[in-house]
Order: sequence, then structure tokens, then C-alpha cells
Amino acid sequence: MNLPIHVENLSKIYKLYDDPSGRLKEALFRGRKKFHRKFTALKDISFSVGKGETIGVIGKNGSGKSTLLQIIASIVTPTSGTIEVNGRISALLELGSGFDPEFTGRENVYLNGSILGIKHEEISARFDDIEKFAGIGHFIDQPVKNYSSGMYVRLAFATAVNVDPDILLVDEALAVGDIYFQHRCMAKIRDFQEHGKTIFFVTHDTGAIVKLCTKAILLDKGEMISIGQPDDVVQEYYRIIWNGEEDNCEKDGSVLNENDDKKNQDCSLDNFEKIKHFDNRFGNDKAKVIGFTVTDFEGKKRDTFKVGMKIRLSLHIKCFENIEMPMAGFIIKDLLGNELIKTNSDTDNALKSCRANSTLNVTFVFSIPQLRSGSYSISAGFGEGTIENHIVYDWLDNFTVFTLDSPELSYGMLDIPVKTEVTTYE
Repeated sequence: MNLPIHVENLSKIYKLYDDPSGRLKEALFRGRKKFHRKFTALKDISFSVGKGETIGVIGKNGSGKSTLLQIIASIVTPTSGTIEVNGRISALLELGSGFDPEFTGRENVYLNGSILGIKHEEISARFDDIEKFAGIGHFIDQPVKNYSSGMYVRLAFATAVNVDPDILLVDEALAVGDIYFQHRCMAKIRDFQEHGKTIFFVTHDTGAIVKLCTKAILLDKGEMISIGQPDDVVQEYYRIIWNGEEDNCEKDGSVLNENDDKKNQDCSLDNFEKIKHFDNRFGNDKAKVIGFTVTDFEGKKRDTFKVGMKIRLSLHIKCFENIEMPMAGFIIKDLLGNELIKTNSDTDNALKSCRANSTLNVTFVFSIPQLRSGSYSISAGFGEGTIENHIVYDWLDNFTVFTLDSPELSYGMLDIPVKTEVTTYE
């Protein structure tokens, strides 16, 4: 049986010119002198996609994700290697591709259909479904250059999924639609999965990777770092994001050097991750949070959790002076900055005094409540006193994130058990 997608030793190298005249100069010199430098967008990529699989591609910006999708869609030609695609492809790539801005929405639907080899009569039979799914009203007969980005992506997605493709390619375009349209798109994608369609999409949404995909691919700097179970690949993705900088301790966001004050020199974190990223940091430096871990209850480092799982958040703290009433705390916030969980060690008087130049590890263990799926940030700090009266020695805003995968769809911020009672009167 032919595989929907088979890629072997695929590479793509671009020629970058500092001066627009460089191409002409190279032509005049007939290759004897070069005026370009090479940029490797993809390097020796190999993988196969089985029928009915949903593959998610994740990676930092510039890792080669979109280039890979464009090669599969036959928009870009590879420099070397082979790619075999079997089946009708429908591609929803970056906003602006595939539609003629001067044509109306209706005309572009027929244009896209003809490009895919679909007869005019067949598109006409499906046009009502396309128009209904897009939901852009009378704008269907207006030039798409007048569309908002949301309207554009609505029509593009409606067209892509209603031409009965064997393979659907999606490149981040769904992030433009409103929340209601995104829900409809997800429902359509699940319908595709149930009908055995092959889906290949690029995203930064780790929640979508975990929830939708049967397999995931991680790219970094044009190379395939890993391929396998979505949860494992997402964990590796987070490790690349958070540990991609120089392996040094940091002082207020900058890399330390050998001349920095010895207060900040303690880099012996062992199994702890060093503090490298934060949105804001303040305190009087009597103590410093120099490392942390986020693990499940068994101690395995994770960046993706499920509702009900227990999290162990550990802070590695260096005390530079005697602290008689130490206090540590943390806050978990959603993408909008809403404080969902907020607590500290003063609630159970767990911490004892901390001597000068000593270190202590503070671990909070808690179960994840019924929050909706998405990304959440953790802020934490250390100080002295009580919750009513305390001094902050070190506070870190948003120094790490984790993704929550909820098995149930939640329409609000929280998902609580609700019992429905019905009384019928005759």
C-alpha cells in the first residue's frame, strides 16, 4: 500500500544575497565567483506518514516547519532528497496564499477547486456547504482584498475541508479565526480523523499537538530532533525552548561572569533547572531563587499535565544572610494573567530558619484542578515574615510554563462537576 507521505533525506538550501544585484553578478561570472551565502532550511529529513494519521510539526520560529509543509504541497522544490505524496492534497498555508486578491470569494473557491483538479460541477454541488461553513455572508461576492484576516481564513479553511481531500495540510492559519470558528475547525478536523483522512499540520500550540495528533515531529534549525508520541515530543520541545541559551546562572536576566558578586555564583543545581527566563524580577537580594523543577508526583520532569495529576514544584533557594522566618510562595496564571492558584508556605508554617550562605529546597505538592486545556505560567518567590506582613527577597514573574490537557471541553475558566435535575409538569 502506498503511504500518503514518504520523505527521505530531504534537504532545502536557499541562496541569500546581501545585494539584489548579486544574482546578476553571478550570472555574468558564470559561477566562477559567488555573491551569496547558503542557508540550510532543512537538513536530511526522513519520515513516513501512514493513512489516517494526524501528524503535528512543532519547533521554534525559523526551524523549517513551513518550508517542510510547502515542499509537501509542491510549492517549494527540495534541494536534495525525495518526497512521495499519494492522494489529493488540500493545503491551508500562510494567510495570503492560494487566493487571488482581485477575485471574489466565490471566484476563488472555483479557482482553488480547479487547481486541485475538481470539476466545476462538483464544486457547485459543494458550494453551499463551503459558503455556510465560512459564514461570511454577502462578502462571498466581494473581492477578497477587502476581507479581514478572519474572513479570509474562514473561507480558506471552508474551501480546504470541503473538497474531500485525502491529505489536509495546515500551517498555523487557524490562529487567526475567532474562538467560535476555531471550535468549528477542531470539530471538522476530528470529523476528518474519524473518516480516516491524513492530516499534517504545523503549530505552536502544544495543547493541539497532544490532543489531536497520533504522532509529532520536532524540528530545530532545520534538523529533525525527534519523532514519536506527541507528549514525549512536546517535552523535548520545551527543553529546547527553556535550555537553549548559554548554560550559566543569570543575574536579573543577564548572564553571569567570573567577576560577578559571589552571592550569584552558586550554580551547583544538580537536577534543578537554572533560572533563565522571567518577565520581571525584584527583591533585596538577601536570598535568591537559583533553580527549580516541575515534576509529576513520581519525580519525572514534565511540561504537560492532565487534570487531576499531582505537580511537585520545587524551588532551590540560596540564603545570603540569616533569615528567621522564611516564606516561599507561588502563583499560577492563565494566558490573560488571571491568578488561578495562589499560596505560600505560611499557611502551614513548614519553613524553619535559614542560615547565611546555606541553601534550602522548598517543594509544593498540589493536584491540578478542573481548568480548561491551555498554557499556564508559574511565578514564585521567597521572603521573610507572614502573609500579612512580609518582605520580598526575590520574586520571579512567569519563569516557566506548563501545558494542561483536559479530557473534557470546558467553556469557562474552571470546569466543575454539575448535577442537572429536571422536573416535568403535565
